[in-house]
Amino acid sequence: MSAETDKEFQRLRKHLNNSIQGPNTDKILETIAAGTSHLISNIEAINEQLYITTASERYLDQKMADRGVTRPDAIGLTDEIFRYLGVTTTTTKQITSLLSDILETIYGGDFTNATLNSTKVEPYNLTNGDTLILSFNKESPITIVFNSSEFTNIAAASATEVANAITKAITQQGRSGSAVFKDDGIGGYVQLLSQTRGPISSIEVLGGKTQNKIQFPELVPTSSALDTQWTVGSGDSGSMRLTWTGGTNPTLGKAKSGDYLNLYSTSFSANNRGTFTVKVVNNTGIVGQTYIEVINPAYNTETITQSVNEGFIIFRPFKSTITQKPMYAAVYHTNPRIVEIFMPATTKVVRRDRIGAAHIHLDETLSEDLGPYIYDTNKGYLIGQEECNLTLDIDPANSTIISVDNSSVIPDTYGNLIFGFGTAKEEGPVPYISRPSSNSLFINPAYKFKHIHASGTNISLVSQNSIFKPNLDGTDHAFYVTDVVSGRIYAESLIKSVVATGITLVINILYPNPIGLEKWDSETATPWKKVWSE
Repeated sequence: MSAETDKEFQRLRKHLNNSIQGPNTDKILETIAAGTSHLISNIEAINEQLYITTASERYLDQKMADRGVTRPDAIGLTDEIFRYLGVTTTTTKQITSLLSDILETIYGGDFTNATLNSTKVEPYNLTNGDTLILSFNKESPITIVFNSSEFTNIAAASATEVANAITKAITQQGRSGSAVFKDDGIGGYVQLLSQTRGPISSIEVLGGKTQNKIQFPELVPTSSALDTQWTVGSGDSGSMRLTWTGGTNPTLGKAKSGDYLNLYSTSFSANNRGTFTVKVVNNTGIVGQTYIEVINPAYNTETITQSVNEGFIIFRPFKSTITQKPMYAAVYHTNPRIVEIFMPATTKVVRRDRIGAAHIHLDETLSEDLGPYIYDTNKGYLIGQEECNLTLDIDPANSTIISVDNSSVIPDTYGNLIFGFGTAKEEGPVPYISRPSSNSLFINPAYKFKHIHASGTNISLVSQNSIFKPNLDGTDHAFYVTDVVSGRIYAESLIKSVVATGITLVINILYPNPIGLEKWDSETATPWKKVWSE
């Protein structure tokens, strides 16, 4: 008995005379309760479809249509995204905020908000008390202090731990901004995110010891090393002057006034360590005459050897904004009668359901479900999972016994093989007779190879000697190419529908780098007109 049926059973039992007992009575009550529970479930399900916040699929489409918002067929807007767009476009009054909501929903925060990525990947050798100074949207700086308690091992901090610590510190200070873990295949790193959208969204890293180890842009190239010797003394107007007096040339030529120096080598006295604004750079390349002056009135005079490579690093304040990205989505409403919108040609809103979408699994151990698949119905066979690889080239003149790396997965019976499946030299079905050993296969002597197959060529067992006929109802999960441009077209249509009459709407479409898409580099260059895969 289900929980819902039991609930209804108890309710019926409550209203029945206690003297009426027995298994037959219980069976009658259970039968009535089961029908009642189904009825209640149906009523609850119907009730959910009456409201935009709970409706789904075609019922949600009907509720949205009542508000003048329709879901396009060409793109895979999920109920969640479509519901948010519908509610937003019918409730928001401020045009800039409304259009920004639409762009963020369609494209995602990476296109509508400023971001800044660290140039170093994890792990990060931090120490307790390290700091990072940030500024979001030109607001006053935020100082992040990293504590050992926030890390499993702060000396080998992960990008996730660093990002979490940054977000936590920003939130605790009542400020806006966050950080997340990212990995583009070269290792984990930290990405800073502004929570403000549009042209005023910006991020700056202004110093802190952690910057030497994570290194957000923009690093000024210098070459000071472990043996670089510095003499600290007085500069102009009480500034701290660091003069190169021995060891490796620091090559300060690219540094300039307005940069900041991160001086955190423990060889320097405490008063000489920290983040300082560069005031003067004199790069003669001569020992004793090359120096840099920074704003630090509390300095101590001393002569020391740098001792660590990351102890003396110069950065240029870099303000990251969305317009610095090759593709961004933003709303400009500088004139009461004109709204200008920039949007990429493609969007993130594509089908991601199991049926009707393409999924690439980077690691097949993560799931037994590796689909979807492409079926070639012109071939008269199907290959299975049994396969091996050649270890010696096949000589068409003498190819009865072939050498392979492991033939134990191939049945020791008569069958057919495919050589080089999916390549230009695909050949088969090739009949084989048996498996003489775990490293060989006996090919039918009557068969003559048409190609020379090199060592390493894949050999697949034919599992079905007939054409495969996939179900047409979608249960075989065929491979579909999703038209991501339709997402942008829908975004344009939606934006035009919510902009008030009398406002001129200017839409600018940002396209990706044209290399490979059109004529480029010269007037005579030939454009690509093919798509291929291996």
